[in-house]
Amino acid sequence: MFRTILVSIAAIAFTDIALQLDNALAISSLASTLPQQSRLPILAGGVLLAALCLFGFTLVGSQLIDRIAWLKPVAGLALVVIGGKLVYDFIRP
Repeated sequence: MFRTILVSIAAIAFTDIALQLDNALAISSLASTLPQQSRLPILAGGVLLAALCLFGFTLVGSQLIDRIAWLKPVAGLALVVIGGKLVYDFIRP
């Protein structure tokens, strides 16, 4: 059981890091167009805003899933459909 928990935590951490890299690329591409002296505040603010949004959306999403019983199967179905479309688009010539 302990190993299962560690694998789950590692999978969540890997996914979170992958999603944060997307934010880092978007923020850095925006900051690269600004003057040198204003890049650091923009980068710091963007990273802080991204972290706050991630935290807030996670809290709101977990509360919605706990309170609305039909939301979990609908969200799961949406993930399956999105995953299927990604696979279909990948294998289609």
